Amino acid sequence: MLKDEIEECLLQKLIYPDDTQLYQRGIADKIEQECNRILVNSFNKTELARSRRSVEDITVNDYYVDHKTSDVSLKFKMPNLISIDRLKRLDKPLLYNFVKYDSHQKKILGIMVLDVYELNWEHLKIENLGAGQLQIKNMEDFYQSPKSNISKEEWLNELHQNAISFYNKLLGKTQRRIQAWKVSLPQ
Repeated sequence: MLKDEIEECLLQKLIYPDDTQLYQRGIADKIEQECNRILVNSFNKTELARSRRSVEDITVNDYYVDHKTSDVSLKFKMPNLISIDRLKRLDKPLLYNFVKYDSHQKKILGIMVLDVYELNWEHLKIENLGAGQLQIKNMEDFYQSPKSNISKEEWLNELHQNAISFYNKLLGKTQRRIQAWKVSLPQ
């Protein structure tokens, strides 16, 4: 499977980058750039992201691959994954490359590549960004049981149920906000 090939390739070749004068996002960017460089040099059919807003960081053999880095030396992490609207309209398979590193020890601690439909819903939620953003609630908990044991169809059903619930909550919040503005109308 491609996800296993990507994971094995990165496990063998990815090293912690020089992080002189870099903050957390700069280190993460360097790790993601190095993942792309390794994949371009290791696979025949690759294409870098089409734009800054692309779903993927790189396409490998017609699979989108999005890198998600996590520094274990930081306490709380809730990474955004993808807009649920974009997820609903995916035109290619999507793999997430999770890279766990420690900026204090200056080392890569682990790499895990999962298909989006393998992500464990126990650790996912939809938050109010744009049309709704799929997020990991807490990376430390996610790493304890990242992989779901449900089918793709069951996973998509869970997405639909969570999206409907999210929009119903958003509708309630919006109605309360409208009401608050109506009550405070100038006389």
